[in-house]
Amino acid sequence: MNSSLILIFILTAFCFCLIIYSIFVTIKLVSMSKELKNSKNSQEILSGQYDSLKSFKHDFENMVSILGGFIKNEDMVNLKKYYKNLFEECQELNNFSNLNSKVINNSGIYNLLLLKYKKAQEANVKINLECFIDFNNLHISIYKFSRILGIFIDNAIEAASDSSEKFVSIRFRDSKINKTQIVIIENTYADKSVDTAKIFEKGISSKNNHSGIGLWKVNQIIENNKNLNLVTTKDEKYFRQQLEIYY
Repeated sequence: MNSSLILIFILTAFCFCLIIYSIFVTIKLVSMSKELKNSKNSQEILSGQYDSLKSFKHDFENMVSILGGFIKNEDMVNLKKYYKNLFEECQELNNFSNLNSKVINNSGIYNLLLLKYKKAQEANVKINLECFIDFNNLHISIYKFSRILGIFIDNAIEAASDSSEKFVSIRFRDSKINKTQIVIIENTYADKSVDTAKIFEKGISSKNNHSGIGLWKVNQIIENNKNLNLVTTKDEKYFRQQLEIYY
């Protein structure tokens, strides 16, 4: 198969994907319009998401035209660069689909995540969110869960904001085979010398004007609940908190 046919195939496949994604965006716009009407607290964040989705749909024809130009001239260098930028935007828009009250089906947790998402935006930190869990069927009280979650996300955003990558990943999973609900929060970080054994001690904090009591409180909750386990790890790129809730 010559290069022209390969490029035509790529364009056809990519246009198909964009059409499917455009349909998704249209559906999402309708859904988010309802969210904007029904939630005053989340209006500012959702309004920004709504505008981003609306802009993507509006520019759809231009995107296809630009791709067509690169392919017509067999300009693979610029095609790859354009695809990379487009893919990143698609990922961000797809992430918005998880930030709604149907996926996050507990209003308290939903509002908490919205507030943390806004905090991340203000710090120029990107958040990736994956939700595969029933928040109304957690095997821990919402009060305890929200305290742990809030502290972990705050710490993750603050640490990520100091790093060059500025990225936080939040994943919620339910492993029915292992009878475990899992929360994994990963963030990029600059201070590679952080001691994962000492951060839970009362009064320990790497931040100025911080009491160092947040993670200490998390540790207290973990120790007082037999069905909870926390695994804290780090590597060269990510600092990771994994909360395991057994049932």
